[in-house]
Amino acid sequence: MISNKTFGVLSAMSFGFILALLLLASHANAANVTNATESARINRYVIAVSANNGGSGRPMLRYAESDARSFAKVLKEMGGVMPQNVILVKEPSVEALQKELSNLDAKILQDKKSNGRDEVLVYYSGHADENGLRLGNETYTWKDLRNRIDALSADVKIAVIDACGSGAITRVKGGKAVPAFMVDQSSDMKGYAFITSSTQDESSQESDKLKGSFFTHSLVSGLRGAGDLSSDGKVTLSEAYQFAFNETLQKTETTMGGAQHPSRDMNLAGTGDVVMTDLRTTSAGLDLDEGVYGRLYIRDENGELVAELNKKRGHAMSLGLPAGRYAVNLQQDIDYMGATVILSNGKREKMTLENFKSVMAEQTVLRGELKRRGTCENGDAIACSLDSLDRNGRYRTTFNIIDSDKEPRKGLQVGLLVTRTRDYMLGSQISLAANITQKEMHGLQLTTGINIARHRFEGVQISTALNYAGSFDGVQVSSGVNLSRQKSSGVQAGIVNLALDTLDGVQASAGINYAKVTKVQATAGINVAESANVQAVAGINVASKSNVQVTAGINAAKESDIQVAAGINVSHENNKLQVGVINYASNEKGRQWGIVNICGNCEKSPVGIINIVGNGVWSATPYINEMGALGGSVHLGTAYFYSNIEWAGFFKKGSGFSKFEKFYESGFGIGTQFGKYGSHFELEYTFFNVYDKFDLDERDDFKTGFHHRGRVGYVYQLFPFFGISVGATLNLTSEGYLNKLLLKPLADYHDDVSYKNHKGRWWPGFYAGLTVGRF
Repeated sequence: MISNKTFGVLSAMSFGFILALLLLASHANAANVTNATESARINRYVIAVSANNGGSGRPMLRYAESDARSFAKVLKEMGGVMPQNVILVKEPSVEALQKELSNLDAKILQDKKSNGRDEVLVYYSGHADENGLRLGNETYTWKDLRNRIDALSADVKIAVIDACGSGAITRVKGGKAVPAFMVDQSSDMKGYAFITSSTQDESSQESDKLKGSFFTHSLVSGLRGAGDLSSDGKVTLSEAYQFAFNETLQKTETTMGGAQHPSRDMNLAGTGDVVMTDLRTTSAGLDLDEGVYGRLYIRDENGELVAELNKKRGHAMSLGLPAGRYAVNLQQDIDYMGATVILSNGKREKMTLENFKSVMAEQTVLRGELKRRGTCENGDAIACSLDSLDRNGRYRTTFNIIDSDKEPRKGLQVGLLVTRTRDYMLGSQISLAANITQKEMHGLQLTTGINIARHRFEGVQISTALNYAGSFDGVQVSSGVNLSRQKSSGVQAGIVNLALDTLDGVQASAGINYAKVTKVQATAGINVAESANVQAVAGINVASKSNVQVTAGINAAKESDIQVAAGINVSHENNKLQVGVINYASNEKGRQWGIVNICGNCEKSPVGIINIVGNGVWSATPYINEMGALGGSVHLGTAYFYSNIEWAGFFKKGSGFSKFEKFYESGFGIGTQFGKYGSHFELEYTFFNVYDKFDLDERDDFKTGFHHRGRVGYVYQLFPFFGISVGATLNLTSEGYLNKLLLKPLADYHDDVSYKNHKGRWWPGFYAGLTVGRF
């Protein structure tokens, strides 16, 4: 039997032994945990490459750089990537990109630990084709790129490529999709994975509304929590990829580039699951409860769309976002709702439904030259949005003193003073003072004041003061001013019409019409256009290029086809016809008909009384003839047709050429030259008025007779701009109002004739003179 003393000693010894065992076990466990942690350590590296410039013949992208920053940012905030392990590369050459990858490889080797795993994520946003990445005018082939990524000194290599035809890289090597390839600290996975934004023969697209590409935007949204289908607070790559696949396909099915299908190729071995981001590590968060369902759009305080997703009813969701102010918009069928939330560091905010907000389809830019045709009105984004509003929107009629609506609306809006819509409008606006639309409107605006459509307007604007449209397809009617800023189609009718861009239609005003390009302008005042088909005015037409100008005043154009005026036509270059009192053209390809025609270079002979042609005939000839006359003629026109303006005074017979008779003659004629410019023959007819007095002050008995002269002459060019003229004439003179015949040759070899008491005289003659000018 053991005594109490002995039992106490044994008990103390047992307790000490057990305590020692426990301490040893504790130290052993601690060592095992430390070793496990060291062995599971993960070092992550991100190299994000952007290339907006894909070389000649390819459109310049707008958001490749912001896509790269967005991808790197979400992994730095939620993916455990240290800031010093993030590398951003902008617009590299092939050599520069290869150098960056080599520098990254050296960094991995320098940081490499005996325990743990190294992971590299290579991201590219930019142009590509079936051959490889397009870096300016250089190509980094898919084969070379893939070989370089495979050679990186990391356990796991991941490439995310957002470019046209990027699916080609997944076909360089064989491979099949396997679950999850970027693992948490409990796994030992190794290998490679490639994710691409499209298949080999598809276009990858970027969006102005998203300010980025569809694929990268969807992938980042998924990484921020939208892809956490298991609701465990972590997003695996399988979840993120599946979310990006579904979202990208849905958003691109009706765009101009066509449906876009992301693809992947993985070759990984190990255990565990991929963890791309951990929502529990974010400084701020947004929780959406089970009652929120539909399409969600989350924008930051700068208006940029940072996340977009579909949320199911009855399923809570958490998103990781930086601290800041956000607008959260929700679409449920045709209902649009929104809320504003402020996220703070260390806190999570919960959200429910509030007010309305619209969602629009849009046009896109293709990331390369692979092309498809969309199915939504040939890619017309605005048409898609308005068609959706027309089919699904509810008809509404509202009336207020100032009726303002920030949502898309369909129906009648009446304001005692003002109506205003900030979104799309189908219907009518009626007010006393002003109707205003911020976006495209189809319908009627009627006011006694001002109609303003800031963007495109389709329908009728009627006002007594001002109609303004960014662009319009319809009619603007105003007793004041009609103004359109962009390309438009229809009719402007008012006192002043202004189309600052193309107007495919008609401007009719009582004052001024101005258009950059238009079909028809009609006014009582002034028409001004850079390019016009028809301008009709009682005042002045001015155009840089015009097909037809008709006026009672002045037509002026830099280039014209037809100008018809009761006054003056002026054109730098006229192609077909000028008809007016005075016609001027620097370069005339057509015909000028007028009293005075002036052209620097004429391809056809003008027809008029005075024709001044720079490349034609302009010469003066002083001469003497058989009547003892000293005369001078001026030829203006072309060799084919010129006009002759002539004057002659007559020496007294026997005066020795020292005294003139009291009578003289002046005339106008037409003629043509035979042969080239220079020495040539001439055939000419001139009609003269013969005056019996020099002194025009004696007008009471100032009378005239007539002289008809035909002549054949020859001009011999002695040297340029100077020649000798000789020729023969046939002359017929009649009494006219003089009741006497004043003209005859000095040698008196004429023959007098009469017809019904009208006396006449005819004779052959000659002339000789000097010609100066261009002939």
